[in-house]
Amino acid sequence: MFFLIQKPLGLSSFSAIAHLRKKLGIKKVWHTGTLDPLATGLLLVATGNSTKLIPYIDKARKTYVFTVRLDGNTPSCDLDTPVKYIDPAILEQARNTLTEDDVEKILQAYFSGKIEQFPPSYSALRINGQRAYDMARAGQEVDIPKRPVEVFSSRIVSFSFPEVTIEMEVSVGTYIRSIARDLGQKLGLAGYVTMLHRSKIEHLGEDLAKKMEDTTIGDAISYELVFPQFGVLAPSKEVLSDLRNGIVFPNTLGLESGRKYLVKDGEKYVSLVEERVGEVRICVNNIE
Repeated sequence: MFFLIQKPLGLSSFSAIAHLRKKLGIKKVWHTGTLDPLATGLLLVATGNSTKLIPYIDKARKTYVFTVRLDGNTPSCDLDTPVKYIDPAILEQARNTLTEDDVEKILQAYFSGKIEQFPPSYSALRINGQRAYDMARAGQEVDIPKRPVEVFSSRIVSFSFPEVTIEMEVSVGTYIRSIARDLGQKLGLAGYVTMLHRSKIEHLGEDLAKKMEDTTIGDAISYELVFPQFGVLAPSKEVLSDLRNGIVFPNTLGLESGRKYLVKDGEKYVSLVEERVGEVRICVNNIE
């Protein structure tokens, strides 16, 4: 089963799924994309055999609404570490001259399409087997290489210096905290995140989500809703038996070339298959 929940402020993604595991009485639970403890918003959670399908959704685009404060910087690029404020004279000059249009031009020039960014030193990335944030908190030097990401769209929600709130759709692996830091630098100032909210995971919006504490088994969302790009196949008992046994057979079912299909046995999903070079092959079995 899949559940779309709203992660509250101050809770790690791991703690959120631990809470859900206990509440639902399901041992095997995982999510499709981490949210920082200081971030809120959508967390797509898979349970049981549904976790086998996480690789088909964990690269989904994500949309965030976040506020950047342009009066300083922090080691973590958010409020998790102390703020080092910039010179008051520089801040006052920017207050009198910086416009929303200036910020928009920088966003379009440097934070649009395929870009490269340095992840924050306070991140969960591993360096020689250690978490970067553990190294940073221990005062060790953290050297994380630049990485490619993509910004699909952005818009300014509000601007009232020294704060700007932005909505941005980005690729997997994008660090919004790095966007905030780099935006401040490009504006000749400094920046850090004061609010971060994930509002969308690919096509899944907040209208489908439940509060973490209110989620029940009955709030599971269907595979067809999570994976609208997949076809749905309800084959005969003979074909189902072949699929369950991993037998490859010619595409006599009229499947589209290269497309994946969810296989149903009555009301249960049992497999994910794909048409490949004229044959039907199992991608994932036993997903019920």
